[in-house]
Amino acid sequence: MKKTIILLLFITAVSCVFGQKKYVLTLDQSLELALKQGYAVQNATSQYLSSKKGYESALRRLRTSVDLNVDAPNFSESLTSQFNPLTQRYEFYELQTTRFQTGLTISQPLVFTGGTLTLRESVFGRDQISGLGGSAKTSKDFFNNFLVEFRQPLLTPNMHRINSDKAAIGLEQVESDFLRNQLDVIYTVTDGFFSLYQLSQRVEISREQVKQNQESYETAKNKYGAGLIPEVEVLQSEVDLVTSQNELLSAQREVERAKNAFRLLVGLSSTDDVNVIAAISYQSVPIDSVKAIDAALENRSEVLNASRNRDLRQMDIDIASARNDFRMDVTATYGFNRNDTELSRVWRDFGTSRSASLGISIPLFDWGSNRLEVEAAEVQHRNALAGYEYTRQQIKQEIIDLLNRIKVAESRIQVLEKVVAVAQKSYDISISRFSSGTINRNDLAQAQQRLTAAKINNLGALIDYRIGLADLKRKTLFDFEKNEPAKPLTFDTPLD
Repeated sequence: MKKTIILLLFITAVSCVFGQKKYVLTLDQSLELALKQGYAVQNATSQYLSSKKGYESALRRLRTSVDLNVDAPNFSESLTSQFNPLTQRYEFYELQTTRFQTGLTISQPLVFTGGTLTLRESVFGRDQISGLGGSAKTSKDFFNNFLVEFRQPLLTPNMHRINSDKAAIGLEQVESDFLRNQLDVIYTVTDGFFSLYQLSQRVEISREQVKQNQESYETAKNKYGAGLIPEVEVLQSEVDLVTSQNELLSAQREVERAKNAFRLLVGLSSTDDVNVIAAISYQSVPIDSVKAIDAALENRSEVLNASRNRDLRQMDIDIASARNDFRMDVTATYGFNRNDTELSRVWRDFGTSRSASLGISIPLFDWGSNRLEVEAAEVQHRNALAGYEYTRQQIKQEIIDLLNRIKVAESRIQVLEKVVAVAQKSYDISISRFSSGTINRNDLAQAQQRLTAAKINNLGALIDYRIGLADLKRKTLFDFEKNEPAKPLTFDTPLD
């Protein structure tokens, strides 16, 4: 039994090892993975395709439509009470009809006028059995009918044009929303990547600090053994060593948590091992603040959607007003038809049918419901106007705040690079002086803490700057590093 358990544990361990994939990812590779298999992109793409197809469907409904209707067959049988003049009384009249019919309808909405042009062709054959009292008669005939119909509403908004404009606006909106969603994913992945990288670097800094404390502890023990320092300094060095080891363990735990979140973000399995690499160096990117604000106001989907919302609400006012306005409808038809007992004869020697009508609708009284509907639409339109201006001001303020954040990060980098160099030089001197007995352990510990803090702060400033640039690209839809508009990313080659 014990051997079996050991064997199963061994097999499980081997399968886990061989089933695990190892990834060492750069930022570009992380973005590629996220855009190929991350849930956020898949969800955004699904919503985009669904909305896009819906609006494209609405646009195509304004094109020519063709419908075919077939009755094969249409059977009916009934008894009808009817007055018989011969017997001077009501009698039941039996009627049995079997009809085979086909009809073709071609309809074309006229977007430029708001009318509709329809062509109809129908052909049917009919068998009838009818009788009155005890008699019964059988008849068979065929009918062919072709009709052209034109309907045109007058003095009313062009609903075909309004529906076309609404669908076109909706299509533009889903396109801009998709680009925004993709840039949001890119920013989120970039932020997650640098967060993981920053924590990984803190592990390295903590590991270096442990090494330095280990060396300081060994030096302190040797000096204590030689009678050069009191025992309390050795104990303090040991406490510093244990504290730094504990900080290293905490940093490693934080890295594992960040890896779990990052794996989920880019679509990797929870069993996969992932690490990130980056060459973070400071390269100043020229940013024109006026250009950044203008690009955001021109490209941000929030502004575009607010602008489209103004147009849609104006359409709502027009539609609501039209419901209570004087309206006319013109209908004209012209057709050819023929009825005969022989099918071959219904295709020639047509008779004609035609009609024309002018319908007039005048709303008189509705308890003010339409007026209230118009007022509601006007309120929504005013709100859309205010929302548009508010959105512009909000986005402008966002860009100003973001530019200040980038500027602060850039200033910090320039200062902290010098601080790191000075702190490193100070620590190297302190090591030599501690070894020679010129300074005590507390002076060395302070120099070490200054070096560690300088490295962590410098790393944070570099990452803040990179994340700020990524956020600026997301919020302006302009890539200032490449000096070109932001574009949707596509990856056609497989990830190595």
